Amino acid sequence: MAGAPVGCDDETVGPETRGTLTGTVESAETDAPIPRANVTTSPPTQSVLTGEDGTFSLDNVPTGNYTVTASKNDFGSRSVTVRVEEGQTSNASILLEPENGAETDSLSAQVTNWFNDPINRDSTGADSIFVDVEYRAENVGEGPIGRYKVFFEIETADDGTFRFEAERDSLAEGEAELGGFRKYVRSEAQSVEVSDTFVESSGSD
Repeated sequence: MAGAPVGCDDETVGPETRGTLTGTVESAETDAPIPRANVTTSPPTQSVLTGEDGTFSLDNVPTGNYTVTASKNDFGSRSVTVRVEEGQTSNASILLEPENGAETDSLSAQVTNWFNDPINRDSTGADSIFVDVEYRAENVGEGPIGRYKVFFEIETADDGTFRFEAERDSLAEGEAELGGFRKYVRSEAQSVEVSDTFVESSGSD
């Protein structure tokens, strides 16, 4: 009969080396949230199901890089890579393709990392805040993409929602591309998410 307390591992690692991992699982075709999708990580931490609004949250996750995989019946599975930072919340947005036939072209995009970058001009505090965002876009469809856009929504503490649109040229079938941008947001960003994508096929039709 082991008498060790259940939470003893937390004390040896320390709370400063852990963060939170949240995210959403949505349909790549309709952007509708997918409830009760199974979410796992590699290295393994916890396995959870998404809620009715397609969201999930993993608390007290050791810092590091994780592959987050979502899967559900009638949909394929999809994995994204996320870095969990000390004391911060990292967000993963996962789009699942319905298994009843693929689109002629389809784009998966997610924010891979973001942070606030305050610019201090004097001792009174930050005069302005920029948010630095890194993202990954992947052609998950059949056939090349001629041109694509990724739309972002940045929620801030005091100034509402800011939007940003990144436009890139071409993406071959199965190809992934990393991108990033820096945007002035006045007050600290609370969350950065991909809100939508737009693709043009490189074919004639």
